[in-house]
Amino acid sequence: MKKPLAILAVVLLCLLAGLGGVTLAIGPSGLLEMAGLGGEETVETAENDHGEKGGEDGHGAKPKTEVKMPVMPFPEIIVNVTDTGPQGGQTSRFLKLNMLMVYDETAEGADRLVAREIYLRDSFQDFLRQLHVSDLSGSYGLAMLKTELLRRARAVGHTDAPHEILIADMVVQ
Repeated sequence: MKKPLAILAVVLLCLLAGLGGVTLAIGPSGLLEMAGLGGEETVETAENDHGEKGGEDGHGAKPKTEVKMPVMPFPEIIVNVTDTGPQGGQTSRFLKLNMLMVYDETAEGADRLVAREIYLRDSFQDFLRQLHVSDLSGSYGLAMLKTELLRRARAVGHTDAPHEILIADMVVQ
């Protein structure tokens, strides 16, 4: 009785390991594209105009409204960032970043974002190359990174259409 369960467990672990290896090799966005789930993705929100959830008076449940926003995936970005070595000197490390940008396609100038994707990527790389490894540590570092990338996306696109930057994965090596 224990032997079939052990075999099933080993097979499942092998499948999970294989899926993890494929994800590491081609990245999360590549895995989604391979599964036929890539491209125009949407993010659903259920907030009213004031960013508050719930009823108009704050006590009841208001019917949720869905706002669908497209997602713009960016190709993987790999840049050098500086770090302080064990002797106190400056060393170079790699930062690998996979990210997506959620934007409001109904906002004025949203159509420019897709056309300016290469300029967005260039602006992101310029910013990322100036970072120190300590700038990326902790939840504060991640929040700062997202905020700065979003600010640059709005500046390069000349629009407030960019809504949020989502980090699929970030590796400092």
